[in-house]
Amino acid sequence: MKNLKLHKSSVVHVEQLKDATSVQIISNGELCYSTDSAIWRLNLNGQPRLVVNLSTSDVYITTNSDNIKITSYAYYEPWDSFVVGCSNGDVLLIQENIVEIAYKCEDVVSNILCSPDFERIVLLTGQEHITLVTDCFEILNSFNIIKVELSEKLLVNVGWGKKETQFHGSEGKDKRVVKEVVGDGDNCNDSINICWRPDSLLFAIGFLDKVVNLRSIKIFNRDGILQYISEPLSGVEAVLNWKTTKELLSFSQHTNDKYFISFMEKNGLKHGDFEIPSTINVQQLLWNHDSSILCIQCTDLDNNYLLFLSCTNYAWQIKKWMTIENKIITAKWLLDNSLQLITNNGNYYILYWTETLCTSSPGTEDWVAVIDYCSVLLTPFKQVIIPPPMFDVKLTIESPVDSVLYLPNNQSRNGNDICIITSDQTVHFYHYKEECYVKNNTIYKVPNMFGIFNHWFWLNENTIIFSLSEVGSIHHICVAKIDDSFKHITKYNVELPVVTILNHTKGALIQLSNGQLLLWNEELDIIDPYLYLPEECTHLSVMDNKIYALGVSKRLFENDKVILNNIGSFCIRYPFILAATLNQRLIAHNIHPTKDNNDQYHRRVESGSKIITVTGNSVILQLPRGNLETIKPRPLTILSAVELIQDRKYLIAFDLLRKERINLNVLCDLDSLKFINDLNEFIIQVKDPSWISLFVTELEDKNYLNTVYASQFQENNVDELDNKVFTICSSLMNTLEKLDKDKYAFPLLGCYVKLKRFDLALNLASMNNDYLKHLLFLVDVDQLYKASLAEYNLEMAMKIINNSQLDPKEYVPFLKELEKMEFHFMRFTIDDKLGNKELALKNLINCGGQFEKCLKYIIDNNLYSYSLTLFNRDQNEYKTIAKHFADLLYSKMDYKYAALIYNQSIERNKAIGSYLKAGFWKESLELSYELNLDDSEIKKIKANILSTLSSTLKFREAADFAEFELKDSKLAVDYCIKAQDYTHALYLARSRSLLDSDLEKCIKSSCLNTAQNLISDINSQNENFVSLAKRLVEVRKENANETTPYDNLNDTSSEISSVSSYRTSSTRTSCRSARKQQRKMWNLKKGNFREEPTIVLTMKQIIEKFENFKDNVKIISLLLVRFEEFDIGHTLQTTLESFQTSIFHHKSTVWPIFNETEQIIEDAILLSPLKIKSDKNWKLNILE
Repeated sequence: MKNLKLHKSSVVHVEQLKDATSVQIISNGELCYSTDSAIWRLNLNGQPRLVVNLSTSDVYITTNSDNIKITSYAYYEPWDSFVVGCSNGDVLLIQENIVEIAYKCEDVVSNILCSPDFERIVLLTGQEHITLVTDCFEILNSFNIIKVELSEKLLVNVGWGKKETQFHGSEGKDKRVVKEVVGDGDNCNDSINICWRPDSLLFAIGFLDKVVNLRSIKIFNRDGILQYISEPLSGVEAVLNWKTTKELLSFSQHTNDKYFISFMEKNGLKHGDFEIPSTINVQQLLWNHDSSILCIQCTDLDNNYLLFLSCTNYAWQIKKWMTIENKIITAKWLLDNSLQLITNNGNYYILYWTETLCTSSPGTEDWVAVIDYCSVLLTPFKQVIIPPPMFDVKLTIESPVDSVLYLPNNQSRNGNDICIITSDQTVHFYHYKEECYVKNNTIYKVPNMFGIFNHWFWLNENTIIFSLSEVGSIHHICVAKIDDSFKHITKYNVELPVVTILNHTKGALIQLSNGQLLLWNEELDIIDPYLYLPEECTHLSVMDNKIYALGVSKRLFENDKVILNNIGSFCIRYPFILAATLNQRLIAHNIHPTKDNNDQYHRRVESGSKIITVTGNSVILQLPRGNLETIKPRPLTILSAVELIQDRKYLIAFDLLRKERINLNVLCDLDSLKFINDLNEFIIQVKDPSWISLFVTELEDKNYLNTVYASQFQENNVDELDNKVFTICSSLMNTLEKLDKDKYAFPLLGCYVKLKRFDLALNLASMNNDYLKHLLFLVDVDQLYKASLAEYNLEMAMKIINNSQLDPKEYVPFLKELEKMEFHFMRFTIDDKLGNKELALKNLINCGGQFEKCLKYIIDNNLYSYSLTLFNRDQNEYKTIAKHFADLLYSKMDYKYAALIYNQSIERNKAIGSYLKAGFWKESLELSYELNLDDSEIKKIKANILSTLSSTLKFREAADFAEFELKDSKLAVDYCIKAQDYTHALYLARSRSLLDSDLEKCIKSSCLNTAQNLISDINSQNENFVSLAKRLVEVRKENANETTPYDNLNDTSSEISSVSSYRTSSTRTSCRSARKQQRKMWNLKKGNFREEPTIVLTMKQIIEKFENFKDNVKIISLLLVRFEEFDIGHTLQTTLESFQTSIFHHKSTVWPIFNETEQIIEDAILLSPLKIKSDKNWKLNILE
């Protein structure tokens, strides 16, 4: 489906070449030419440099030197030298003005040909003698081309039968007859042609075999040994060249008044051909570096031509027909796909070629045009996909076609119309009408201008733009008006060759060979700079006023920014860029940022695949051999479906999603509310109940455009509908019921199932056995069976068994037994079997007279809470159930809840003990008063309360209980002393006249003991604090001497993570092990990797204890003053003050102040010091 495009061109005139007898192209812009006795070397940017002049050279002296002429020469690249053949038989090696006779021949050296690897040189002397030498001019073989015979590779008959008995397929029986090859006549060309295979392993020689008067081809290996001789062929000409892909030899051939380019395998057997116009004569066959382009240099009576051909599916097509005004002396392909040629008037042509596509704009029938000589082969891919070389429409004109043009997509005219430019610059228009092309009667002719016409672009109905390259590297942009019949053409000079012309909203964009983009403004009729691309680009497209360009480095640019790499071809389908990569992938790149830009669509394609066009949701790719492959990327399919949904074409969208296996939720996820409003239209379009059922079956609450297809949908967010399934199914159910409930029974059943309305589903299924079968398809048979039982519909349950694979022996007896039961007991049995325990209990209670059975059912199924709601509080049944419930709670040690339930049962006195167990002694005592228990029982309860408070070390509460309930002040004082509430103890003793010397002494002794314990605790904490502070300084010094504070950070992380895993994984270690690991990590042991933060944390905890010491010291100090124990009070106060001083002294050591610029990598625990209050409210001045 591809054509050839002259990417850029340049023509330079070299005056020195006019007098040359022979010219050879060395490299890009460098050549050499010869006269009779001299060879010159020339760079287009410099002056000619003499290589050698035999008539004036002092180095090469021989007899009759004045008559010696240069007969042939070859450039020897490895030594940057020349091998020159002379008329006296000498072969000279010329390097840096050094002339050396490398070899002597007996006759004139008429041709010299080096192998591609420059390790072999073929010398043709006289008429028929060949000498093969090495690069050091050592003879490998010397022979007469006519007389040499096969000594290797002889053909052997392996018994495949004669030609007459072989099968020849479509060629028919006539092919079986061995036809005699007749000689070519007296006018046959007798010249000898030599060509090397590109790998330098073989070379071929074409010559005239005068015995049979036929040209023959002999193939030799690199040592000059004859390997094969061609089969006898008539009409073979003296044009010979090996394909660069080395598998076939090409030559021209006249057969039966037809002209062919034929191919031959290395074994000498012909391997196919293709026809070319018979009005020309082939002079040379030229293959580019990968054999994708064949250039035929040919002539006729008046002109010289270059024909450029390419092959698709073994069909060769003439893509370009160039007329060259003067005779071509030499031509050569270079590795950059440029053909360089020189004409006899001294013009040097540089023609860069690339593949291109002729496609119509989006919104048309997606035409792809293929040029084949005088014909244009058209295929509308929107309608039909036809692999080349086949086609749908063929347009034929009188002259070879040069370009095929379509209007850009921003023009109002029919985008299917076509414009054809021929090689003689005539312009033909075809109008697409009623699915066929109608030719415009008016044919326009571009005025004759000397130069190369290229880059034709149809801007609008009245404007065509093209480029013109003139001799001297002069380049123009030409603008022609169609309504003016091309009489007046506006030229704009540009500095560099033009490589692309494309559409722009203001006119046309022109790309130059340096990547610069110029904008021709149609309204202002001027050309201004527009943008600089990073490099020269071969393919450009415009979308959203952005330029997307594929550079020669295979990078895809968005304006001047690289967005993709390794791209072989691309095509735009808004908002996606479809690209075939060099690593065999087809990708769809969204030009807008998406939720997950990394989740890019891609799929593997065959190596070398190129994108031809994009139509609808299909990407058409052409494989290297020419076949087409159609791929439907998921993003394009979703994009097409969304466009159809927006246009309310629900049937087409449904069919597309179904075929491409895309979830049907897309139908309603784009705009759920609009879809609900269009439900009636949706049903009318789709019609088929089975399709609607399929849609209902796939419905889910999640929005697929925001989740599953988020990366393939161009919008970043779509409004989601809460309870989507419920809302859509409810609306759809109502709509279907109104339209035709019988016709849409299956979709209705799907809606009922989605809404979990099995009652409605079973009701509808009972009307028709087919409905029931469909319902069984939607719902698991066990689930449906249970649903029918839950509705107590035994008849439907029996139908389900009969229409399913359930074993009747297992289910039918149970249903028969249910039919015989009392109504409520039947319901109880069904609900109990289905696991509906609460409903079963309710039905069992409704049976009446079954309380014992009810109680057992409640106890067995732990239905206490629910069962209490089914009885009144005054009923004995309620109280009995409450008693059993409370017993269960008491056994589970839930004493508080047990007490509450006991209080509502028939055994309320048990609530007293439960309250007491729960620690609610006031509720327990209050309930004992409510139950009017006798004094002995109450006394026993009070004794239990006091014992419980004492055993749980709640001495202060015990003191209050003794004072207010037992009225025992002496006991209350004792409990106050145990609670270390000495102030209240003194108060009670004084107020109740209990204070005597013994009691006062006891209180004082306890107070002094407490003071001594405080002093001891404070000293201990102070010593520990100071010790930790010293160790902290040592640890920080050790860390400072290391290269980094946390060299073992990775080990630390691994150990901490392992601790985390211990804490979170109950399957591997116990909680005890996890706690053990935690203690290890926060251990104060020297050398622990977390020793520093552990020390700081411990010091923090000590400071928190200091804050608690303040209140205790203040209270004890007041009592010590009261007891006149000033010395102990002073000691207590100074001890705490010393502790406070120590804390403030070491605070800066524990939490140093970091510089703002210093990188902090410490634990957060090291950076958050406690706020220590420096108040003195706790101190008594009298004790200082």
